[in-house]
Amino acid sequence: MEYFELAENLVFGRQPGRKDMQTLADQGIRTLVNVRMADEEEPELPPDAEREAAHELGMNFVHIPVNAANISDELSGEIHQKLSEARKDGPVYVH
Repeated sequence: MEYFELAENLVFGRQPGRKDMQTLADQGIRTLVNVRMADEEEPELPPDAEREAAHELGMNFVHIPVNAANISDELSGEIHQKLSEARKDGPVYVH
């Protein structure tokens, strides 16, 4: 699975499927952050299923839906805060 390192303990990549999530867990990812809107194209794992799968694999899960219409200083601050908190626990994968 290909992903890009943005900063220490922070990587970015595509929507993971179940096999990808196992790979991420095996590679030490501690938290998954999903920034997709619920009404985007059907992913293999909708946010609720992704949360459940992440927890089964021992990872944390955060869903912060973002699009061009809802981005604001407040939402940007929330994202920054949640990413900062999650990175303290170890590597974070954002998609």
